[in-house]
Amino acid sequence: MFATMWMPRVHTAVDELAMWTEDLHRRAPMPFRPARALPLDCFGPLPTPSGAPPRQGAWQAPSPRAFAGDPVLHVEATPARGTRLGTVILVPPWKLPRLSMLSGWTSGLAAAGHDVWTLIPPRHLGRAAGGGRSGEAFVSPDLPAVRAAMEQLVLELRVLVGWARTQPGRVALVGLSLGGLAAALAATAPERIDRLAAIAPPADLAAVAAGTRIGRRYLQLCARAGAPAPAAPELAEMLAPFLPAARAPTAGRVLVAVGDADRIALPPGALSLAQRWKATLRRYPRGHLTLLFACAAVRTDVQAFLGAE
Repeated sequence: MFATMWMPRVHTAVDELAMWTEDLHRRAPMPFRPARALPLDCFGPLPTPSGAPPRQGAWQAPSPRAFAGDPVLHVEATPARGTRLGTVILVPPWKLPRLSMLSGWTSGLAAAGHDVWTLIPPRHLGRAAGGGRSGEAFVSPDLPAVRAAMEQLVLELRVLVGWARTQPGRVALVGLSLGGLAAALAATAPERIDRLAAIAPPADLAAVAAGTRIGRRYLQLCARAGAPAPAAPELAEMLAPFLPAARAPTAGRVLVAVGDADRIALPPGALSLAQRWKATLRRYPRGHLTLLFACAAVRTDVQAFLGAE
């Protein structure tokens, strides 16, 4: 009983500690740069992919939206073990410091019969410009730059889906945290995706900006630069194009996993997404980070969802 009462606080504390640790990194003031509330430019026609990527090891290809200093998409492929069911494109969370942190996901999905293609997101790991911190340049108060990074990521996911469609079996997207948001957006594109699993997606970025230490950090950087962010309603309007719930899903089936003690992505946005899309909803007594990296139950549930008829 005592452990049951205290465990949610432990999961919350892990999230709060991680955000507090990030606050310790020195960052220069950054002026807010607004963006018009136009739809993201990543849902138009794509060329038909040619050839087939290798099933194992690291490989690269030109990005469909080359960015200065980051023109090449990077994938780490893990082949299926046993009877092959299809291909899973795994989308990592924001600021992932090393791919080995996803070993529980990749090994479990491969053991369940899926080729796993882990896409290194733009501005992360080896794609970080000038050897900078993984993911630091993906999110900032510069909204046009944030839009460009997300558009590039969604387009790369769509290219991978097109390649996966040339292979036998199902095609699925499994996105973690910010990767879950990108995967959800990609699951509204024209390409056919059989399954989408969005794990702890920050499905309402305006709420994250207003209600988390992460959001307060960037708002403070803007204020220190003398170019503060606009009031919450205006900022929410600028961030509205990132709302997957405002778009119609094209994926065959959708699962949304939520940690009830999540203090980073915040549950309400993901719960609203699941309701709007009539998705399968799974809730766990976890925080954001403990759901992503320390919850065997969510990995088991995702494997069952991907393998279900």
